[in-house]
Amino acid sequence: MTTYVAIAPDGSEHTRKTDRTYSHAVLLESKDGWTVVGFCGRLDLAQRKQGEHPSSIFVEVKELGTTEADETKAEAAEDAEQATQEAEDAAETDRPKLTISRFIEKLLMDEYLAYAAIVDQVVAEFPDAKTTTRSVASVAAVMRKNGVDVPIRRKFNSPD
Repeated sequence: MTTYVAIAPDGSEHTRKTDRTYSHAVLLESKDGWTVVGFCGRLDLAQRKQGEHPSSIFVEVKELGTTEADETKAEAAEDAEQATQEAEDAAETDRPKLTISRFIEKLLMDEYLAYAAIVDQVVAEFPDAKTTTRSVASVAAVMRKNGVDVPIRRKFNSPD
């Protein structure tokens, strides 16, 4: 097991002991001080997590060291689950997985697609999706907040 430490701007240290590999932590300040929203294994995951929590920041974590521990059966099962997740994460870095969010982001760049048309395409691609026009609007808002120039939809605006 490895112990990771995230140091907040006020100097407080937040640790996590795990077999996973982490590079960043997302921190959120409250009246009681800094708290960890999550530890992430990649910068892009930390940035995504930061986008989910307004006013949060991310910091690089440091590895404090590796310790030997007696594993129980429950810990062994957790380790197997984590290994599966790590393999999926590694596959994701090789070739970005098409997710509902990424698909919506791509479709939002076509100014002639109305939110309802985007929902129809998402449901066609992901039959179990519970996407609504409101969730498409939410993705657009987050993209704009992150500096992406998402075309504005106009009512009754159709291609010439």
